[in-house]
Parts: sequence; structure tokens; C-alpha cells
Amino acid sequence: MKRRFVALAAALALSAGGATLVAGQASADDGTAAATASAARTSSLPPFAGKTYLITVDNGNVYKNTYSADGTSLHSEAVAGTGVGETFDAALATAQVGWGLYFTNWVEPNGVTVSHVMNFNNNTVKVYFTFATATGTRLGQLHSATMSCVA
Repeated sequence: MKRRFVALAAALALSAGGATLVAGQASADDGTAAATASAARTSSLPPFAGKTYLITVDNGNVYKNTYSADGTSLHSEAVAGTGVGETFDAALATAQVGWGLYFTNWVEPNGVTVSHVMNFNNNTVKVYFTFATATGTRLGQLHSATMSCVA
């Protein structure tokens, strides 16, 4: 899974006209993907690094996401909607994919995978997450959200 994400991030970096991997996991089972991601890595931090954002999703869920100072990890708390009060910590993989646009991805402890395209030009987020059903089938959902910096 890591190898596929690193390859995706590297492809985004190459195809998005100067997009670069800025933080996150750049490891793989072989040196090729890691070397590609490492070459794309920059020393700049993503704009969410060290900050806390309220992410208000179109399904009524609201999350308080606190990002580490280096932008490589996330602490999230559900503050409205499904699962109020639930928290988790996760490692982030992040790529800048355009001017003010950042792709982030993580896997939650319950196996849910989450991808965000964060648009700092208009404070919006496109959210895609996948999860396993009771029968083991994997489903995905696409949502829109807004984000506001609270700390």
C-alpha cells in the first residue's frame, strides 16, 4: 500500500507541473519509489503544519484536526455528527499538487482510509474515504467540506 501511495504522490508531483512531495511517509519495499519520492521532497512545510482546523463535511460531520509542527502527523477529534468524541492519531503523507492545493492521505486505526485535497485558496476540502462493510466489501464515498483555522 505504501508503495502505491508513494508512486501516486510521485506521479502527481511529476504530472502537476512542479508539484512536490512536502511531508509524510516516503518509504517503500524497494529503493526506486523511495528515491523518486525523496528527490521530489522539499524543505518547505505545508500551510497546515502546526495548526488546527475545523473540517465541516457536507454529511454533517465536523472534525477538529490538529497537525504536527512538521506536518507529518494528525490528531483528529469528531466534534459533531457521527462518532462525537472519538479521537485518533495517524501518520500523514502529503503532496503539494498545485498553487495552494495539498493532497493528504492517512489510514485510521479502524482501517478507514482518508484522502483530502485541501484548497487553501478558498478554504475547501474534497474528501474521499474508503471503508470495509460487514461483508468485507470495500466502499468509498466522496464529500465536500470547508475548513477554518482555529489555532
